[in-house]
Amino acid sequence: MRVVIIGGGPMGLAAGYYALKKGYSVDIYEKDNVLGGMSASFNFDGDIIEKYYHFFCKTDLALFELLKELNIYHLLKWKNTTMGFYYKQKLQPFGDPISLLKFDGLDIISKLRYGFLAFYSTKINDWSSLDKKYAIDWIKSIIGQKAYSVLWDKLFSLKFYKYQTKISAAWIWNRIKRVGLSRDSIFKESLGYVEGGVKTIIDSLEKALLEKGANIYLNSPVDKIIIENSTLKGIKIKDTVLNYDKVISTIPINILQHLITDEKIASKYKDFTYLDVMCVVIKLRKPFSKHFWININDEDIKIPGIINYSALRKDIKSNIVYIPFYLPKDHEFLKKDEAYIKELCKSYLKKINKDLKDKDFLAFSINIYKNAQGVYEPLYLYKLPPINIANNLYALDTTYYYPEDRGFSESVRIAKYVVDRYL
Repeated sequence: MRVVIIGGGPMGLAAGYYALKKGYSVDIYEKDNVLGGMSASFNFDGDIIEKYYHFFCKTDLALFELLKELNIYHLLKWKNTTMGFYYKQKLQPFGDPISLLKFDGLDIISKLRYGFLAFYSTKINDWSSLDKKYAIDWIKSIIGQKAYSVLWDKLFSLKFYKYQTKISAAWIWNRIKRVGLSRDSIFKESLGYVEGGVKTIIDSLEKALLEKGANIYLNSPVDKIIIENSTLKGIKIKDTVLNYDKVISTIPINILQHLITDEKIASKYKDFTYLDVMCVVIKLRKPFSKHFWININDEDIKIPGIINYSALRKDIKSNIVYIPFYLPKDHEFLKKDEAYIKELCKSYLKKINKDLKDKDFLAFSINIYKNAQGVYEPLYLYKLPPINIANNLYALDTTYYYPEDRGFSESVRIAKYVVDRYL
């Protein structure tokens, strides 16, 4: 039987890989000129790195199994990383009990309540009650208004903007838990990467797919998914109709609605909201910080955080920093020119690290990914259309990971789930 996969990101490639293992004939169509989707890499001033930063946690079990199957598990490396928090005009250590107690900006009761949130989140297994609550209300109920204002308010307001009060507690709990469980001890955070970056995994998946007989078509957006009487009839690319027995779509479902020819089915995808991400990648002459992840609460810095990628990746010799801007589709920042964005990011980094001079900024890249982040409201999973939306059409995207956030391992896990259950 012939299966077509729409989308050549991690989920699409993994779905193709597992479908081949079950004996299906697989074709993969990707609209871009490279595979990877949000996990695509590029040549950044001589360094091959991801357009959008990646890291792995010790709970990413589906990914680990895939790495073993691809014979690249030995390339998975772990690094003890630290977190910083820029507050009160200074960068302070954060993310472990000692740093929390020393943090300048909270009273001891607020610190203890925050520490309890981090610990408590790792112990929750049944998230059904959290699925009915809003994230901000839940966090405030545990840590109080003061700690929320200092530690969380900017993170919500500068990532979700007008949607910040609508976010599910189950989603934010899962983010806290995932990182909280990726530790060697309560004092040592441990995050992972694969030597060569995510490109190593993408390339290995591509190689395995091609060796098993899959066809991969780049620069090939699917224009229509033809549905008649609630049953798949084929796909349309340009003026050509191609017949397949089954279709797995991994593109954002708010885009999928415009491809499906059956209006009743397509309408089920119209009420889902996504944020775009603009990720500014910067190469510096000198290290930016010893910390990998830096959260920010500063009135003059309009980003929730900075990722100092070189503090994680030992295989990268350059000093690489990522600055992500998560933006609603109507946000004016998406219209700013490149020169403005570069100068703004320079000013942010120079304010946090006062040793940086203009000459220390060696290269910039501005990457924009549409529909990068779902806006997860309470009971989100119940609002999603079923994966098997029509006979022989299986549609899902990263929002189907809920309450998990976007991640390579979740892409692998749900791809295998769909193939095992529906094919």
